[in-house]
Amino acid sequence: MKLIAETAWHHEGDYEFMKNLVTEISTKTEADIVKLHITLNFDEYMHSSHDAYALLKPWLFNKSQWSELIEIVRNNNKQVMLLLNDTEAIKFGLSFSPEYVEIHSTCLNDVFMLDELKKELPSSTKVVLGIGGTSIDEIDHAINYLKHSDILLMFGFQNYPTVYEDVNLNKIRRIMKLFDNFEYGYADHTAWNSPHNELVTLLGAASGMSYIEKHVTTHYGENRVDWPAAISIDMFNNLHEKVKILDGLNSSGALSMNKGELSYSVFGPMKKAAVLRKDAVKGSILSLEMINFIRTKEVSNMSQIDVIQSIGKIINRDLNFGTTLMNEFLMDKE
Repeated sequence: MKLIAETAWHHEGDYEFMKNLVTEISTKTEADIVKLHITLNFDEYMHSSHDAYALLKPWLFNKSQWSELIEIVRNNNKQVMLLLNDTEAIKFGLSFSPEYVEIHSTCLNDVFMLDELKKELPSSTKVVLGIGGTSIDEIDHAINYLKHSDILLMFGFQNYPTVYEDVNLNKIRRIMKLFDNFEYGYADHTAWNSPHNELVTLLGAASGMSYIEKHVTTHYGENRVDWPAAISIDMFNNLHEKVKILDGLNSSGALSMNKGELSYSVFGPMKKAAVLRKDAVKGSILSLEMINFIRTKEVSNMSQIDVIQSIGKIINRDLNFGTTLMNEFLMDKE
């Protein structure tokens, strides 16, 4: 499971703040991926009549600044995720061949953006589709329109104050069954000061996620954009330790038994073995009436199924009452 450190608009247009935030995340956290929101053509992204237009437009960084931020991430061996909000940002962002590009749920079926993405997109780049607050039809349309071979569906949306029922893990699991050939991520937005912040994140992670995203701040609890969901660097690293435990619990998913299971499944000491309930003479035909299943000190090389499937075989030696049945005591009828 990979951890994504999200920066979003937390910088509020202060480049030095953002540079420090990206540097601190890149050098001091256990994040696998650092996520940057790039907007270059704000008038394509938001109409001037929007309530947030006058506030957000002055917060844009230029290409040189974004290039420096991406370089900081790369120089510290973190992967780059670029959330791109307009077609110019798509052209610019893809020039860095990022490991991940994201289309936010607000733009999920903006076909002008999707067309630009398709034109420039390397096959090696994973496309993240933000699907928080979207319908099944919206998800399905975006997937089919992009036709990209490597898509990650990212759950989660901002709802302050956090209403746990709105996370709706049961709905998330149902959507995962509908789109069962994709990877999934969960962007958690639990309130920064909630006593259940880490618990909610881990429960989301345990629902089959390959990626977990958290807002990260260097000014914990300070009233800035996106601050209600932003956790400190120490909290992020503590979460990383819990996620490692969760990864261990998930293991490989292999259906074959592992060493621990094999040691638990020994027939005789652990699982019941077949034991003769009476003496048996050489040449007798094994029947169910001749055995009991019971836990024994002696290890048997026959499972309960092996014994059942051996009913009707010939006992090839004299055996005493209480003998634990072994494969070598039996032979097929001629």
